[in-house]
Amino acid sequence: MRRAGIGEAINDRGRQVRVLVTFPQNKPPRSALSLYSFFHKVGAEVYLKSLDDVPCYEFEKYDAVVLRGVPYNLDPVALNAISICMEKTLVINNPKSMILARDKYGSIEVLKRSNLPVPRTKLVRSRKELVDAIVELKIAVVKPLSSSLGIGVQLVTEKSLGFFLSHFPFKFNAVVQEYIEKVRDVRVFVIGDEAVGAMYRISPLSFVTNYSQGADLDPAPIEPYKEIAVRATKALGLEYAGVDLIESPDGPKVIEVNPSPQWIGLSKILRKDIALILAKYVVTRANEVKTGSEK
Repeated sequence: MRRAGIGEAINDRGRQVRVLVTFPQNKPPRSALSLYSFFHKVGAEVYLKSLDDVPCYEFEKYDAVVLRGVPYNLDPVALNAISICMEKTLVINNPKSMILARDKYGSIEVLKRSNLPVPRTKLVRSRKELVDAIVELKIAVVKPLSSSLGIGVQLVTEKSLGFFLSHFPFKFNAVVQEYIEKVRDVRVFVIGDEAVGAMYRISPLSFVTNYSQGADLDPAPIEPYKEIAVRATKALGLEYAGVDLIESPDGPKVIEVNPSPQWIGLSKILRKDIALILAKYVVTRANEVKTGSEK
C-alpha cells in the first residue's frame, strides 16, 4: 500500500482517515463547522459532535480527534477521566495541554521557565494581594485566571484601585500582569513547527485588542515573531495555537497562548484558509501515527 502524502486522507489500511471534530458547546461553533467542511475537502471521513455526546469508548474509533475547547466548568476529576478516554487516539490539542494554556498564570510560569520573554505576572487570591500587586506595578492588567476573547480583562491603576476593589469578593483567583503600553499587539497562528500567519490587532481607544471586541486588523510579518511563537506553542505541549505577543522596548513578549484560537479574522485579512492548513496538518499527523513514522 502506498504511503499517503501531505494532507492525503488515506491511511496505511487503505481507508479514509477518520476524524472527529468536537466542541464544548451544545451546537457547533463556526470554527468547528469550518473545519468540518475542510476535512471533507481533503477527503477525510469526518464527524462533528459536542463533547457531551461522545461516550468514552468512542474516541478510539477515530484516527484523530480535534478538540475545539473544553468546558470552563469541567472539574479536574472529570477532565482527567475524559483525558484517559482519549489516550488511545491522536488528540489535537491534548486536553491537559489545553487546560495548562488556559491557566493564565500557570502558562506564563511555564513559558518563563522555558526562557521565553513574558511580562511580570502574579497570581492574587485576596484583596490584600491585589492591592500589594497594583501598588508594586503602579498600573497593571487584571485578568480572570481562565477566560477567552478578552472577556473580564481590566486595566487598573493605583487611582482606580478603590473602585475596582468594590466589585471583588474578599477571596478570589485573578492574574495581575505588568502593563506594557501599546496601541496594537500581534497574533501569530502556529500549526506544528510553522507559523502560518500573523496579524496586528489594533485598538487605539482600548487596551483590549481582541478581534471579537472590535479591534481592527492588519497583516503582520511572520519573520520577527515566528521563533518565539513556535517555542511558546511547544513549551505548553500544543500542536496548534494562537500566540499573542506585545512589542516592548526589550523585544516581543508573550502575553498568552490560546489553545483553541479562532481564525476567521486572520483568514480574512490574509486571504488564506487557515482551517484548510490545519485540516491538512491533522490528516498528515494521523497518517504519521498510523504508519509508525511519528517524529
